[in-house]
Amino acid sequence: MNPAPFKPSKWTLLFLMLSAMMILMGGAAVAPALPLISQAFPDASDAAISLIVTLPALAIAITGIFLGMLSDRIGKIKVLAASVAVFTIAGSSGFYLNSIPAIFVGRFILGIGIAGIICTTSSLIVSYYDGITRARVLGYQAAAMGLGVVILEVAGGLLAGISWRAAFLIYLLGVVIFAGILVTMKEPVRPNVGKRREASGESGAASDESVGALYETFPATPLLMAYITLFMGNLLFFLMPTKFPYLIAHMDAARIMGENTALTAGIFLGISGCASALLGIFYGRIAWRFHRYTILTISLLGFGTGLCCLGFATSLVTVAFAVIMIGVGEGLLMPTILTWIAAITPQQFLGRAMGGFSVSLNIGQFASALAAVPVIALVATYSNMFLAFGCVALVLAVLYVVVLIKEKYYTVPLAAQNDLPLVSQK
Repeated sequence: MNPAPFKPSKWTLLFLMLSAMMILMGGAAVAPALPLISQAFPDASDAAISLIVTLPALAIAITGIFLGMLSDRIGKIKVLAASVAVFTIAGSSGFYLNSIPAIFVGRFILGIGIAGIICTTSSLIVSYYDGITRARVLGYQAAAMGLGVVILEVAGGLLAGISWRAAFLIYLLGVVIFAGILVTMKEPVRPNVGKRREASGESGAASDESVGALYETFPATPLLMAYITLFMGNLLFFLMPTKFPYLIAHMDAARIMGENTALTAGIFLGISGCASALLGIFYGRIAWRFHRYTILTISLLGFGTGLCCLGFATSLVTVAFAVIMIGVGEGLLMPTILTWIAAITPQQFLGRAMGGFSVSLNIGQFASALAAVPVIALVATYSNMFLAFGCVALVLAVLYVVVLIKEKYYTVPLAAQNDLPLVSQK
C-alpha cells in the first residue's frame, strides 16, 4: 500500500520560497562590495574580482545535473537540507578568509550548495502542486527570487558600508531556512509510472498530469530550447550584479549618498528585484492568458529595453526605469521556463530536469562575466557595453516573434502549452 501523499502547508510554502530566494542571487549577494574588494586586493583585476560573484555559477553548472540525479535517487529533502547547510557555511567563509584564492575556493563550494537548492526547490514545487496552483506557486517562486534580490543586494550594500567582509555575513540567513526545511517538509511520494501510463491511456481528455506524461523517458531534446533561452536570459541579467556596480561607481549622479556608491548600487538592484517579484505574484494570471512564447518575447524586450537605457543613462530616473524593465524581464523568464520544463518532464525525472535547469541558469551567469570582458575592451566603456548587450536581447526577442508566428500553425491548446487545465474554447 502506497503512503498517503504529503500535503504542503502554508509553512511549507513559506520555507520553499525562502529557499528560492537564494537561487538567483545567492552567488551575487556580495556584488555591491565588489569595488571595495578591488580596493582591498589592488593586485587583482576587476575581471578576477568579478569571479567572486560568478564562480558559484560555474560550480552549479558543473554539479547541477549530478545533484539533480542524486535527489531523484536518495530524496529531495535530504539534498535540500544538506545544500542549505553548505550554502550557510561556505557563503559566510569570505568573512574570515584572508586571500583571494581562499575566497575563490569558498565561493566554488558555495555554488555546490546553491546547485542543490535550485534542483530540489523547483522539483518539490512541481511535485507538491498541480495545474493552476502549480503555475501560481512557480510565480511565487519567481517573486521570491526577486525579493531575494531586494533583501540580499540591499543588505549586502548596507553591510558593505561597514566593511567588505561584513557583506559575507548575509549568508547566515541559511541557518533559519535549514531549521524550517527539517520541520515543515516531507519527501513527496514517487509516482507509479505504470499506473499513470494506464490511466493516461484510458482518458480521452488532456489534464495537467497527462501533459507531463507525454514523454516516457527523459525528454532531452524538447528541453534544449528551454535551456538555451534560460542561458541567454541569465547571461544578460547577470550583467547587473557583476557590472552595474561599476557603472554606478563612475556616475556622478549616483553620489547622492556620498562616496558609498555600493549602497546606491544595492538599492537599484533591489528595485529591479521588486519589479521581478511583482511580476511573479501575478504570473499565474499571465500564464493563463498568454502563450509561453509571447511571455518570453516580452521578457526579452524587457531585457533589451532596460540594458539599452542603461547604455544611455545620465540620470537616476533613467537608471530606475532601466532596472525595472530588466526586473520585468527576469520576473517573466524564470517561471515561464520552469512551467515549460514541468509540462514535458515525467515526475520521476524532475530532479534531473531541474539539474539541467540549474546548469543552463548558471552557465549563463558564469558566461556573463566572461562575455563582458571582450565587449568592454571593444567598446571602451560600461555604458557602451550595456547598450551592446541590449541590442543582443532585442534581436533574441525578434527571433521569438518568428517562433511564435510559426507556433500559430499548430493546434496544441494554449492551456496545455502552459501546463494548465484545459478549458473550453469558444
